[in-house]
Amino acid sequence: MKILNTEQEDYHVHSLNFSDGFATVDEIVVFAGKLGMKKIVITDHSQVAVDARFIARNTPREILLRWKNVHNNVEVAFGIEGDLLNEKGDICDELHGMKSDFLILSYHPITYKGDKNKVTEGFINAIKRHHKIIKFIGHIYAYSEGIDVEKVVEVGNQYKLAFELNGAYLMPFKSHQADMNALKIMLSKADQIYVNSDAHTLSGLKDLRKKGFDLLKENGFFE
Repeated sequence: MKILNTEQEDYHVHSLNFSDGFATVDEIVVFAGKLGMKKIVITDHSQVAVDARFIARNTPREILLRWKNVHNNVEVAFGIEGDLLNEKGDICDELHGMKSDFLILSYHPITYKGDKNKVTEGFINAIKRHHKIIKFIGHIYAYSEGIDVEKVVEVGNQYKLAFELNGAYLMPFKSHQADMNALKIMLSKADQIYVNSDAHTLSGLKDLRKKGFDLLKENGFFE
């Protein structure tokens, strides 16, 4: 298994400006610099997730066309955590009518409108249809009831897609925690992974990614 990012990189962070994060984009970037990070991707929720959670629209997404990092040398990019919508593999990959070059595909029960007994089928169809625009599959072990994780990983590997070790779902404060058996399957089968925080707070940016890397070290993935 290849780990695609270092401990100084995080590809799954949420902001107050565009979805349900607690800190603004600029606050995140300043703090990332203090942590000695090299790169972050701020990947806010897709429009369907923002609507489902009744998150108020804060900053218009088009402001990103004018935003620059004036704080430090951290490389900053912006993406979207997209949503799997149904067993046909339809996805929501836009926010405020804008798409992104960096797309995570995740399954959240609150935004999935299809047959919840066919989420595996939905993932497989989405991978086949949209693999060219997906960077990685987010936290597949988080809401894994009824999902054939091994099958989804097998298909993802065929299309050279990475999977995510998401530190947030390893923590007790999360209302829905990881299915550790599903996580073990993902780690044993995936060809490539990213280790991310899924941070919604500055403390999460500091601690959650480390939680994922610590788990890998404890289980011999760095030997």
